[in-house]
Amino acid sequence: MTLSALGIFSAAGAGGAAFSSDYELISSTILSSSTPSVTFSSLDTYSSTYKHLQFRFTAKSTRASNSSDLFWQMNGDTTQANYRAHFMYGNGTSVQSFDVGSASISYGFISNSYPGNTFANVFMSGVTDILDAYATKNKTVRTLRGANLTWFDGSGDIGLASGVYLSTSALTSFTFKDRLANIEAGSRFSLYGSKG
Repeated sequence: MTLSALGIFSAAGAGGAAFSSDYELISSTILSSSTPSVTFSSLDTYSSTYKHLQFRFTAKSTRASNSSDLFWQMNGDTTQANYRAHFMYGNGTSVQSFDVGSASISYGFISNSYPGNTFANVFMSGVTDILDAYATKNKTVRTLRGANLTWFDGSGDIGLASGVYLSTSALTSFTFKDRLANIEAGSRFSLYGSKG
């Protein structure tokens, strides 16, 4: 039985047919201790099997004041000019949007351990797609994610993000990192691949 792009079980295990676009689990990790970053390496070894890659994650920052951000970075590249992103988020009352360029790209706020936070054990969750991950062109990334931000505005938020890595180099690694603290133990990161 495989998982589809939307995270819904396909009917393959119940006598139905799986589709070539279904996402297959490649690897998954749950952090046993906090760490500044999580990297999936040797991604080029999947180029003959998969066309697109997807990361699914639940994560939380160890920062105990205000907020931190979850960033992504490709191939360990810290050249600022090689990244560009746009994202917007809403909290049920207002919507904001940003255009961002930096040496890695932000998903936006990450749930954290703010003192007195009633929902301190709620983790940020998200799904990131890297489309045409192995094509000889700039790498396009899109993400849907949500985070608990009760410290900020009394609610959580949901966000959409798109980004581009302005390099045609082969994709070899993808890194998640906490901008101001560590990614907390219990955070999970999973890599999936799609053939179609």
